[in-house]
Amino acid sequence: MNSLLRACLIFAVTNLSVFAFAQDYSEPLGGDEIIVESKQDLTDSYKNRRKDFGALFSVNYERYYPEEHVSVIQNKSYEEISDGEPIPVISAEIGVKYNFSLGSMSALFGYGMGTYSNENQNLDGVNVKITKLDLNFALDNLTSEPWIVPYVQGGVHQLEWEEDSYNGSENIVETLIAKPNAHYKVGVLFQLNWIENWIDPSTTAEGLRSSGLENTYLDVFYTGYSAYAEPDPLVGALGSDDSEANLSSSGLGMGLKLEF
Repeated sequence: MNSLLRACLIFAVTNLSVFAFAQDYSEPLGGDEIIVESKQDLTDSYKNRRKDFGALFSVNYERYYPEEHVSVIQNKSYEEISDGEPIPVISAEIGVKYNFSLGSMSALFGYGMGTYSNENQNLDGVNVKITKLDLNFALDNLTSEPWIVPYVQGGVHQLEWEEDSYNGSENIVETLIAKPNAHYKVGVLFQLNWIENWIDPSTTAEGLRSSGLENTYLDVFYTGYSAYAEPDPLVGALGSDDSEANLSSSGLGMGLKLEF
């Protein structure tokens, strides 16, 4: 607690010093005066005010549908045991970005999970968990404000699949952990700052001043996952022990992305 109070005190003193020493530089300076640089103009365009490094945080929704997967427990395709319904997956991503003249490169860590059940098909539940590491390239510096930002993203992920099903009268839980595989993502970001500014023109400047929030985006994307796992031969549905469970999926998604 004392450390926190000390840090707050230092922060307050530093900011008060900036305001105390700020002056009108149109006046001649004396030999014993100190020049203090003025603060960044928060009303300037994104292209002019953005720094070399930034941070990203996003929350996403996507539909995971492993159409090639066969249930080891029920010896049926995922399409049969789910009646063709995908698994809704909610995920979050956090990362850092490097800005340059054309756009930006970002390194991201993501984690998502989803669940689905269908008792009519003896499926008590399927849980999927996805852990990801990504690199993202975005064209977000082509205009003064990033109204529309196309991007490409790729990386590796670890997927865990857990199925709770009935085989006859017996309830069985099967867990598959896929080896690290590659995935890709292509999408478009739509800047939402104009909505905030339409409601209150000072919103963007206040967000920058209070939290450093540069942009809020609607993210629309398409993702493709490769995912293969070695199944346990519970009922021999996939043949030999060398067979692989194919948990690959692709589909559309959308999210909300914040840039700081």
